[in-house]
Amino acid sequence: MRFVSPKSSLNEEDCFCEGEFLVLGPSRIGSGTRLGLNVIVGYPRKSKFQALKPTAGFIDLLDSLSEGSRIGEGCVLRSGTAIYEGATLGDNVSTGHNVLVREDSSVGQGTILGTGTQLDGRVSIGETCSIQSLVYLPGLTEVGSNVFIGPSVVFTNDRYPPSRRMAGVKVRDDCIIGANSTLVAPVEIGEGAVIAAGSLVAKDVPRGVVVKGAPAAFYCTREQYEEKKRAYEL
Repeated sequence: MRFVSPKSSLNEEDCFCEGEFLVLGPSRIGSGTRLGLNVIVGYPRKSKFQALKPTAGFIDLLDSLSEGSRIGEGCVLRSGTAIYEGATLGDNVSTGHNVLVREDSSVGQGTILGTGTQLDGRVSIGETCSIQSLVYLPGLTEVGSNVFIGPSVVFTNDRYPPSRRMAGVKVRDDCIIGANSTLVAPVEIGEGAVIAAGSLVAKDVPRGVVVKGAPAAFYCTREQYEEKKRAYEL
C-alpha cells in the first residue's frame, strides 16, 4: 500500500519514492530524501493502538493517531525501515534495510544506521556516526558524535533484568566500539575511548584509553592504538 497523509509535508516531486510506503500524521520529510519499498514514517507508539483491532480503515486510524516524524533533507531510508512518531533524523542520514527507529529517538546529520539496527525508543545519536549492522540500542542510550559502533554490538539499560530501574549507556564523542561487544548500563564511555571487539563492559571507561576482554580491562592508550593502526595500514 502507498499512503501519504494529507497532514504530511512530503513532496513526491522533490523526493525519490521507490514504490509502496506509508507516511503517517504530520510528518515532515526534507527535499531530496529517498524512501525505499515498505518504508513507514510516523508509526504511532504502541500505547496508542495496542488495544485496537484491525479494520478496513486501519491505515486511516493509524494516520489519525500519529504525531508524525521529522526527516531531514537528503536522507536515504532503505526498504523495510520503520520510523516511529516523535523520532527526528537530521540531514543526510542513511539507513540500511529493516532498520527500526522507535519513538522520541533522534539521529544527527550524516549518521549511518546499518541493516537490522534497532533504536528502541528515546535513543540519542549525534552527528556523523557509523552504526554498523545488527546493533541494538535500548531506551536512554546516548551516543555522541563521530562514533563508530561495529556490527552486532548490544547495549543494555537494565543491570538486573527485569527491574524497575532503567539506566542508559552514555558514549562520548570520537569513540570506537568493536564488533560483538556488550555494554551493561549504567556505564559511561569517555571521549575517544576504544572498546575492543567481543568485550564485556560493565564499568566506566576513561577517555582516551583502549579496553578489551570480559570483563573489559585496560589494554593501551588511544595514542598507542592509532600508532598500531598506522603500522597495520602500511
